[in-house]
This record gives sequence, structure tokens and C-alpha cells, in this order.
Amino acid sequence: MAGPKSDLITVSVPPESGSVQVLRAVTASVAARMNMPFDGIEDLRLAVDEACAWLLGLAGGATSITLRLRPMDDRLEAVVSIDAAGRAWPPDLEMSLSWKVLSALVDTV
Repeated sequence: MAGPKSDLITVSVPPESGSVQVLRAVTASVAARMNMPFDGIEDLRLAVDEACAWLLGLAGGATSITLRLRPMDDRLEAVVSIDAAGRAWPPDLEMSLSWKVLSALVDTV
């Protein structure tokens, strides 16, 4: 990957299920350029997909869903967010199926 490992890659798409594939593709591309193993790339794609699916359920009034990737020497940090102001953090989030799936796919949620 050209440039320093701490470059931040940001992609925003409309908050629609059809746009999630763009975020998954960008994640896979960046991970592949970091020479991550295939299983690691697939886990990251699934984690981004799961995070997007969960956030799209909260997306009422949002105008975009954003993926921020930061390649590091030993990992790829991924942050998925929506711009839905005024939305409360869901109660019992850490007990949800989405949280458990994400926790199984990545090191830190």
C-alpha cells in the first residue's frame, strides 16, 4: 500500500442496503493490499456487513453511512457510522445477536 500505514480512508454512501456492497469491497481491497490472509479479509467483510446492517436499522433520517479504515502495521481498524442525530444508544446492545456476531469476527468491537 502506498503511503504511510496510518493513512485514513473514508467512504460515505447513501444509507441503503444496496450501498453496503461498496463498503465491503473497499474493506476487502484495503485488507488485500495489506497482504492479510483470505480468512481475515472475509471476516472483515462480514464484520463491516453486520455493522452496516445493524446501523441501517437505526438510520431513520440519516443521509449517509460512513466507513473509515485506518491501516496499521499489525491490523486494519474499521469504523462504520451513520449521521443520525438524536438517536439514543440502544439498550442492551451488548446482548444483541449483532454484537455477538461482530465480537466473533473481530478483535475489538
